[in-house]
Amino acid sequence: MISGDQAALTTSARRDARAADKYAWPAPDRRLSGTFFKLLYRWTHSNAFRHNERLWRDVAIARDASGCLAGISIGGREIQVQNAQSLSVVGPAASHLIATGPSVNDIDYHALDLRHVMGVNGAIALQDRHPIPFEFYCIVDAGFVRKRPDLVARVIQADLTLFTTPLVLWYIAQCLPLEQIHCRIFLIEDILYPAGKRSLRARDLLDAQARSDAVLFDEISPRGFSLNVRRGVMDGRTVAYTALQVLVWLGFDKVFMHGLDLLDAKRTPRFYETAESMQPSSLDAHFEAFIEPSFRGASALLRSMGVHVKNLSPDSALDTSIFEKIDWRTLVPVQSTVSPMRSAA
Repeated sequence: MISGDQAALTTSARRDARAADKYAWPAPDRRLSGTFFKLLYRWTHSNAFRHNERLWRDVAIARDASGCLAGISIGGREIQVQNAQSLSVVGPAASHLIATGPSVNDIDYHALDLRHVMGVNGAIALQDRHPIPFEFYCIVDAGFVRKRPDLVARVIQADLTLFTTPLVLWYIAQCLPLEQIHCRIFLIEDILYPAGKRSLRARDLLDAQARSDAVLFDEISPRGFSLNVRRGVMDGRTVAYTALQVLVWLGFDKVFMHGLDLLDAKRTPRFYETAESMQPSSLDAHFEAFIEPSFRGASALLRSMGVHVKNLSPDSALDTSIFEKIDWRTLVPVQSTVSPMRSAA
C-alpha cells in the first residue's frame, strides 16, 4: 500500500512522461546535419573553441562595450534579453533557492511565507503540489533541456526571469518553439568558456579575475565565485552553485537553500522523480574534487561579506562547517500552523 504523497508522485511522473512526448528532439535528418557541422567545426578549430561547436552556425552573440553579453539571435531570430536592465534588490532581503533533492518532499510549502524564490532545473515541478511563486530561475545544463523539455516548457512560459546560457537557449530552440518563451531572459556564461570566443588559458585566470569580479579559490582546478554575473559565473558542477552566485549578485544578504542534498545522487531520485523515471546524475562524481570545495570556498567568502546562507536539508552532504543547517519549521510565521502530517515528517 502506498501513501497519498507516493501516489501523487507516481501520477505526476506518468503525466510528465506523456507531456515529454509533445517535445520531440529534432528529426534524424536534422540531427545528422547538426552532427556533420559540429564535426566540421572540430576539424577547423582548436580545442580552445570546442565549447562553441553548437553555436557557430545558428547563434549570433552581441556584446556591450565592456564585453558583457548583451543580445542573442538563434536562426536569425532575435530573442529579447534583460542584460541591459538593473535587476538588483533594494535593501537587505532574504531569498529561497529551491534545488531538487528529495528532502524538498518533507517541507510543507503551504506553511511558508515565500518571497524572492529562485528555482533550478526541475524545481518547477513543485508547483504541482504547492503554489510556489518563482521569481527567478536558473538552467545551465543543456542535458537537462534534452531530457526534460516538458519541465523546461513550463519554465519559459512562466512569469519569471530565467538566467541561462546561449548554449542552453540553443538547445531550447531545438525542441520548443521560441514563441513559447514568455519569461524574461538574462544571459550568463562561464567565465572560462565565453560564448563565441576561445576558452581562457591558465595564465589568463588572474587577469580574468580582475576583469570579472571573480574570486578564485584555486587557480589550478580552477574553482571560484563570481560577484558579477554580467561578466560570467564560475562553474561549481551543480546548477545550485550558479544560482547562488546570481542571488548574491542580485543583492540578497540571506539565502535559504532547499533540496541541496547532494547525497548518493546516482541512486536517489530527485523530488519529482521515481526510481523508474530518474535521470542520470554526475553530482557524486564531482562532489569531492569540485562541488564540496567550491561551496566551502564560497561559504568563507560570503561570511566575510555578511551574506548568510542556511541549508534546509538535514542530511545534506555539505556539512555544517560550510553552511549552517536549520529546520524548515523555524521559518514558519508565528501565526501559521503546520499540519500534523507534515510536522511529523
